Amino acid sequence: MPREQKVDQDDIKVRGRSFIVTRIPTATSRSWFTIHDACEIWGAVAIDDLSGEVIGWRNPPADIPNTKPGTFRREVERAIKKAFGLP
Repeated sequence: MPREQKVDQDDIKVRGRSFIVTRIPTATSRSWFTIHDACEIWGAVAIDDLSGEVIGWRNPPADIPNTKPGTFRREVERAIKKAFGLP
């Protein structure tokens, strides 16, 4: 039987695009953050709640043409940290 679980969500904007971010706490001080828009879940990033260190990605966003590799991914990480008050 499914159980009810409270999760936190917030909206972020990166490069003019809006995303919904859902925080999924883990047993450690780390949380997974799923990033999705109205149509699909397209990525998840694990971030340490205490240090703000990015632990890893599942299905990271693609690089934007004509930008330095990883730029969009770092912008998404910064927006998540700001929205959830992480260092």
